[in-house]
Amino acid sequence: MRKSLIKDDILKEICKGKIVSGGLLASKLGVSRTAVWKAVNALRAEGYFISGEVGGYMLSPYNTRLCAEQASAAIEAENIIFKNETGSTNEDVKALAEAGEKEFTLCISCRQTGGKGRLGRVFYSPDGGLYFSLLLRPRLSAQTSLKITTAAAVSMAKAIESVTKQKAKIKWVNDIFIKGKKVCGILTEGVFDVESGGLKYAVLGVGVNVATPKDGFPAEIENTAGALFETSTPPSLLYFALVNEFLKEFRAYYENIDLMPHISEYRERSLLDGKCVTYQKDGKTHKATVCGIGDEAELIVEENGKRIPLSSGEVRITDYE
Repeated sequence: MRKSLIKDDILKEICKGKIVSGGLLASKLGVSRTAVWKAVNALRAEGYFISGEVGGYMLSPYNTRLCAEQASAAIEAENIIFKNETGSTNEDVKALAEAGEKEFTLCISCRQTGGKGRLGRVFYSPDGGLYFSLLLRPRLSAQTSLKITTAAAVSMAKAIESVTKQKAKIKWVNDIFIKGKKVCGILTEGVFDVESGGLKYAVLGVGVNVATPKDGFPAEIENTAGALFETSTPPSLLYFALVNEFLKEFRAYYENIDLMPHISEYRERSLLDGKCVTYQKDGKTHKATVCGIGDEAELIVEENGKRIPLSSGEVRITDYE
């Protein structure tokens, strides 16, 4: 058995939260205890925190390196694809969707080289973040994309609060802020069925700045970007706990997504209420004051004494953006 395969199999066995003896690992894998010992040390050299207890080995709860084996053991999902690095998890899931993969297939990565944001922007996706995309097959109209995005925003805000105990707010339509800094972005991409005019499938992408990048954020976003943990990289189990909490919350909303069961929570978390903002329309920059969120998650602004609903586009807070 190749050394790399031994390491993969050992990770599968020791990431389940229980101590596994070297003898049992050797017997199960059909190798010597010396081979097990060498493989464990090789994993440690790669950055895995492995406890060497008297009774055997266990992936430490303080381990910070994400891996496929731990993701499969820790995340409550039927179909998980884990990648240390990828271009874009959204593009990965699109390919899986076209190949016929089932709904709720989940793709997770530690780093994206071609992360996608709204309006065609690049989404900065360095090590230390959590990037995942979910395949959805809603039998609804094109308008469902906005409902999915806003439900996902509420779900991620609640997941962040549950895991980190930090208050999360939502900047319309898809950004999550903590202490005035953006820590999460969400992008829903729909592929349409020409015959029915409805969604063939949708890809829901989420990117969370869990830890501050080693070299900090790029100059162009350093004043607005933040992370859940500013000073250290948290344990990998925390990353997977965020995914689990998100999936739990989102699935509950998704069951009745057309009825917008999340709208009241979305309103309560609105970062923009009462703030002065700018937005683009017909090639011009408009200034307005945000009045609230409508029943279909549109942003209601007041401009020159008139209330205007915005169902798409981007707004900027004039105070600091």
